[in-house]
Amino acid sequence: MPDWRLFRKVTGLLSVIVVTFTTPAAELTDLYQATVPANQSQAMWQRQALQAVLLKLTGSTDVQSLPALNDALKNSGQFVVQFQQVQQDGQSQLLVTLDGQKITRLLQSQQIPVWGPRRPDVLLWLTERPVETPQFVLSPDHPLRKALQSQAALFGLSVQFPLFDEADTTLVNEAASWGGDWALLQQASARYQATEVYNLLFDQLTDASGLVQFRLTWQQLQDGAVQSNELINADAMALAQQFCSALAKAQATRYAVRIVAPGASSDSNSLQLTFDGVASLTDLARLRQLFDAMLTVREHSLVQYSAGQAVLKLQLSASNEEFYRALSLVRELTPQPDAAAPGTIVDQASVPGSVAEPALSDAEAAMEAALGDPSVAVSDNTAATTVTDVSATTPVLPAETMQSGQSSVTAALQISTRYLFRRQ
Repeated sequence: MPDWRLFRKVTGLLSVIVVTFTTPAAELTDLYQATVPANQSQAMWQRQALQAVLLKLTGSTDVQSLPALNDALKNSGQFVVQFQQVQQDGQSQLLVTLDGQKITRLLQSQQIPVWGPRRPDVLLWLTERPVETPQFVLSPDHPLRKALQSQAALFGLSVQFPLFDEADTTLVNEAASWGGDWALLQQASARYQATEVYNLLFDQLTDASGLVQFRLTWQQLQDGAVQSNELINADAMALAQQFCSALAKAQATRYAVRIVAPGASSDSNSLQLTFDGVASLTDLARLRQLFDAMLTVREHSLVQYSAGQAVLKLQLSASNEEFYRALSLVRELTPQPDAAAPGTIVDQASVPGSVAEPALSDAEAAMEAALGDPSVAVSDNTAATTVTDVSATTPVLPAETMQSGQSSVTAALQISTRYLFRRQ
């Protein structure tokens, strides 16, 4: 039977891999790297390294069991670029770097969506109720908090926790968090500019037979309604894995792209965008680097450049919808309304310095699909889900400060041909 006090004392059971993220759209630098135990056969650690990278690239553990990848997993060594022995938590490990282009081509050949290095930043409010009174989980050494960070790193998730400083606690106390007061949670979350915000509640319960289990309830505000999900497990650490797995699956469903093979795309996959705020050649180089790193962009060319403005033509390797979803995570770029209302399609012929081209044939359809996609919600078929309408009590924050929950994701998916570039 689980013992709460014993659980609170268990702090060294998991190796912690902490990834530091500084922007609302984190960019993984270790997407094609994996750390695996060294005391095993070469074939085994090579296979584990490939499995770890596939997990980060797809957001799903199911990919490892796909028959189409059996041969690749049996011959994992072909993907290894280099490896070195390191020490982690007193254990001998291997830091393995794999061939990203080769793995991407493998997934592309099997039409498996690939999740790029830019990931949404997620803010987790974590409150526990060990007895009667709820309390914030303040310590980074708390077992559940460490487990969440560790599991998030395995899936390539960008998670952070509030500072719980005076600025936070002035707006939100433990009772408000436990009660799911999203009017206050939203206000306190705005400073972190996270793409998504979750309220996690952790406690234990006893069933009729006297069996004690741990429960993790998570809430998210979407379109003025609170969606609540619940997981129950006798192993508290398993709750962290289940939550991160569900979160990764939801994010990968939204942001992973099905890369189109060269030559298979049509003219509709060509876009021309105008960027204001490009003040120097250094800015222009950085702007083009952003598109170099996007899986949805096959190639790009400079159409026009003048001080303060650049026009680029992009050839996409994915659908318009997938491109705009990926673009919503690029923190340096902000959609501009130009002469039209925000969220509308701008006639390229009316953009100063641009070359007139046919309007995007499927842009409006992509917009509707992007804004109406329910997959952004984290859900689990085995978890209980409830929805509560809080639109009457949730304050409307200015667009520039509302960076939490579904509202910010929706706002970021404005389809535009004009963007403001801000160097980070």
